[in-house]
Amino acid sequence: MRPELSQLNKKQFKDEMKRRDEEMKSSGKENSIGLKRFGSAFFKKQVAHFIYAVFRAFLLIGLSYIVLYPVFKMLSNAFSEDYVKSATSIWIPNNVGMNNFSYAVTLLKYWDSFWASVKVALGSSILQVISSALVGYGFARFKFKGRGALFALVILTMIVPPQTYLISMFMTYRKFDLFGILDIVGLIAGKDMTWNLIGTPWTMWIPAILGVGLRGGLFIYIFRQFFRGMSKELEEAAYIDGCGPFMTFLRIMVPNALSSGLVVFLFSLVWHWNDYFTVSMMYTAPNKPRPLTLTLMSEYKTLGVTLFGEGDVNSTYILNAACALIILPLLLVFAVAQRFFIESMDKVGIKG
Repeated sequence: MRPELSQLNKKQFKDEMKRRDEEMKSSGKENSIGLKRFGSAFFKKQVAHFIYAVFRAFLLIGLSYIVLYPVFKMLSNAFSEDYVKSATSIWIPNNVGMNNFSYAVTLLKYWDSFWASVKVALGSSILQVISSALVGYGFARFKFKGRGALFALVILTMIVPPQTYLISMFMTYRKFDLFGILDIVGLIAGKDMTWNLIGTPWTMWIPAILGVGLRGGLFIYIFRQFFRGMSKELEEAAYIDGCGPFMTFLRIMVPNALSSGLVVFLFSLVWHWNDYFTVSMMYTAPNKPRPLTLTLMSEYKTLGVTLFGEGDVNSTYILNAACALIILPLLLVFAVAQRFFIESMDKVGIKG
């Protein structure tokens, strides 16, 4: 059976041409096909591959430009000290310096705000990985009445807008009471014993502990799908060796779910780091360090007006420098973890 010419590489194509030519010569038949036809087919194949490669390159370059243009423009403005606009400097400024970053550090109260962001993002991400893995494992492996309805409610949390429940959350954290116990203690003691958690990372940590933090439903779904795909024989072997459900989860499932855990951790870290709406409601207490995004949005109006007062300072450049300082930690995290992240995405099966 002759192979399909369009599926052959260059060397295989030449070998097949020679074989067919020798076959026709030995049979005494006239070479009705001829080398021209073979050469024409190979040429068309190469042209088609070249056109596809060019189209793919232009498509990737165009999409990359759309994504990277704001970043390049931000960096160009952040390092620029051209306080008078020049038509000759668009991407590379005539005067390059770090003054904008020093102004931005002052504007953001950078180190205090940075550690506030780290507490919120890193703490919430770690807690969310733990709680989402536990809940996802329960939905994947244990059969109980109402499991489908409960999982539907988990999926529902992905589409409920946070604007609908943030006010009630604020009131809860404003006078936080642990199962009504503090109210009873307060009645006995004759004073208010409730805790005011507003302005503290606990307003983000508590939802993460309970599995209902930012995008919590999505993370539970990721773990559930991963655990459902694991072999049940692993659990059965652990049960035979004397492990209970929790030790089986801890010793068998968790080591195999590190790829899913990394995906959930990085997604949660980015979303908590960039979140503005939720923290703007929970960090209203004065004189307390606030996350970077909230500090930027609350202080940017003072650029060049009340905070600095210099007429030669361009507020746009300082704002771009502040944005660069905010995204810098995420870029460093991605630079370190990108290989593991891409491998984990492939194992988990997230596409797009």
